[in-house]
Amino acid sequence: MGFKAAIFDLDGTLIDSMPVWDGAWKEFCDRHSDGPDPEAYAKYKTLTLVTACEYYRERFRIPAPVPDLCREVNGIVRQGYASVHAKDGVPEYLQKLRTDGVRCCIATNTARELVEYVTERLGLAEYFDFILPCAEFGSGKDRPDIFFECARRLAAAPGDTRVFEDAPHALMTARGAGFRTLAVFDASYAGAERTLRENADRYVMSFTELL
Repeated sequence: MGFKAAIFDLDGTLIDSMPVWDGAWKEFCDRHSDGPDPEAYAKYKTLTLVTACEYYRERFRIPAPVPDLCREVNGIVRQGYASVHAKDGVPEYLQKLRTDGVRCCIATNTARELVEYVTERLGLAEYFDFILPCAEFGSGKDRPDIFFECARRLAAAPGDTRVFEDAPHALMTARGAGFRTLAVFDASYAGAERTLRENADRYVMSFTELL
């Protein structure tokens, strides 16, 4: 296998859910703005949920407190999670890692309750030692701290840990911190393939390539 531990992103990596998030933030923005705001729709992708809500609260002058806005977004997303699917080959690959003795976790911008809900629904929860949401840790994936913490909990050095990501900024962070990296194609980052390939030890279109 060549690595002892694996850190997985959730949305766009393990599950085909980026359309859910894109739709949720568009709906949220449209609710709180005076009209369509395409510039704002994709801003959330490099932010944690809290910092995204802080950004939109200021941009649209929303009087509600940030925790209420986070709950609003999560409520929209949960409805979408009821029908999302795991990406092709994910269950089989996670079983392969388990058989090979590779410890796994999820590091994600998504709230714990949503991660638990969707991984249980899809039968994936059993494969992960723990979930570490950025909001609980207090840092996003623009800094390597969350990856270091995951590696520490998995009892593995960065060089023995592979980070699975679809987002360019997260992959760049992990690669720069000495982690082994694998980029997973997702349509939401189709225009960033070159950056992903430059910052990944391997780039795959599907987990079926890893079986």
